[in-house]
Amino acid sequence: MRRGSNIRQRADGRFEARYAKGRDKQGRIIYGCCYGRTYEEAAQKREETVLKAAPIRELNLLILGAGSHGHEVQELAQSLNVFRTVAFLDDVQPEAVGPIRDMARYVDAYPVAIPAVGDPALRSRWFLELTAAGFILPVLIHPSAAVSPSAEIGAGTVVCARATVGLGARIGKGCIIASGATIGRYAELSDGCHIDCGQVVAAAARMAAEGST
Repeated sequence: MRRGSNIRQRADGRFEARYAKGRDKQGRIIYGCCYGRTYEEAAQKREETVLKAAPIRELNLLILGAGSHGHEVQELAQSLNVFRTVAFLDDVQPEAVGPIRDMARYVDAYPVAIPAVGDPALRSRWFLELTAAGFILPVLIHPSAAVSPSAEIGAGTVVCARATVGLGARIGKGCIIASGATIGRYAELSDGCHIDCGQVVAAAARMAAEGST
């Protein structure tokens, strides 16, 4: 039987995926549930539910990676004023609350998490591990970014300061849209892409992670 943290198979055969909705007056996490006929369907429904939800307030954010991009994500998250605490996991930086390998131990204290490393393969691996551990992976958009209401942005993607995402653009999961980058109308980016500072992705272009910069 396939299962992961916060995803289990019920006695009736359906899979149940839990997600954090908020906290009660005692600070304890309140969970919601999504159901599916398969593990993947339950996980997908959970992701869709989280992405459609209102901004997550008074929850803690865990950033995987305390390098330069990690600190950029920290400043972005703090500028949104929706997280009570922002902390790092990192294998070498002393400011981190723990090493990357211990991520699953922090899911209750930090139910929201995001991978923040430039290497697309490592970022994708951390994305999958966070999902399996039951974390919520948010979309983080800097207040100065211009994002079309019709654009679709996947979970775990970061849109940095002064970036532009055009009409009907589709950005995959776990992407980095760096400061000043422009994603043209109807452009499509696969999961894990990293669009560098000032880079322009032409309208209706398709870009895979291995071809990103």
